[in-house]
Amino acid sequence: MIFFILISLSISEINAKEKQSIINRVIKPFAANTPLGTLFSLQDKDEYIAIAVVFTCNHCPFANLYTERLNAFYQEYLPKGVLLIAINPMDSILYEDETLSNMKTKALKDNFLFPYLQDADQSIAKAFSADFTPQVYLLQKRHSSWNIVYKGIIDDNGKSPEIARKYLKEAADSLLSQRPIKDSIVQSFGCKIIYRH
Repeated sequence: MIFFILISLSISEINAKEKQSIINRVIKPFAANTPLGTLFSLQDKDEYIAIAVVFTCNHCPFANLYTERLNAFYQEYLPKGVLLIAINPMDSILYEDETLSNMKTKALKDNFLFPYLQDADQSIAKAFSADFTPQVYLLQKRHSSWNIVYKGIIDDNGKSPEIARKYLKEAADSLLSQRPIKDSIVQSFGCKIIYRH
């Protein structure tokens, strides 16, 4: 019993430290190429209340379960002032599937409605301390800065969205209604992001 209490306390301490280091972190403006030949820049997105940033990739089976849900979120929340973007942080030298040309093939094949960015030097993922694909962060615009208010999962059931708890939607709805986000850090799972250095 004491063993399980100690484990529980350790997990709580880790979660508390992560929340302290992640939540309210300011994300500096970044820019990245899309496979369609455009440049996405966070600098000129002042018209949005919030931005959902999803780290994802081409080869991860778990990430691939979420395309329709990301499209649906994009369509539902864009009129409310919440933009969704996807960022591919995977090393394209290590994973041939993750090249810009293969990103274009996937974006067109799966009919991505949202911007799909290549984090070629992995600097964006490092700024967020991203760990897995898929993993989502919700950024809130506060004056002239973008602050992390949620880090976690899109929902908790990749295969059965109809019974999933929709954590990202809950966070976005709380933000839009100016309520505190109940679960601002949710443990992610999926394919590990391998950093070059």
